[in-house]
Amino acid sequence: MTSGRRAGQRGQSLAEFAIVFPVMFLILAAIIQFALVFWAQNALTQVVRDTGRWAATQQSRPCDGGGAALVQKADEIALTSSLFGYTAGTWPGINGGLPYAFDVSPAPREGIETTWPISTDAPGLVNTDCPPDTNEIAWFVNIRAHHEVPLFFPFIGALIPSCDIDSCTLSSSVQFRMEPAR
Repeated sequence: MTSGRRAGQRGQSLAEFAIVFPVMFLILAAIIQFALVFWAQNALTQVVRDTGRWAATQQSRPCDGGGAALVQKADEIALTSSLFGYTAGTWPGINGGLPYAFDVSPAPREGIETTWPISTDAPGLVNTDCPPDTNEIAWFVNIRAHHEVPLFFPFIGALIPSCDIDSCTLSSSVQFRMEPAR
């Protein structure tokens, strides 16, 4: 009688495991996917900040090359960081770092852009997208980047805002003040 009871208990444990396992797997997969997206967002923010710091310290006219130097620097920083899902040369293809690359329709899912706005409060100054050659007045540099992060568990994408079935599109922006040379 005891051996029959043991066999029934083993079957009961297997049935309970079969019921609980899919739910446990779904929760574990969601935790892993949320963590990867969160990690990628933090890394993207750090890449944009580092690129902005670099751009704010440049004494040359950054717009002359169509923002190519900025995009190249952002690419180098992204490659040395832990930006999940980034491959070399992904960003330079989007408008070469020129302003307002993401304001077009349809907006690209990957890329980096920059603007150098100036306050028009100062007398005699005209708002342009490039800082002056002399760097005699304070300007700002705005960096905005979008990055597409792949999803390992496609069914989780429906639970995360800004995600679709196979990827999440993340964005980050920063503004730095460019101080005049003294």
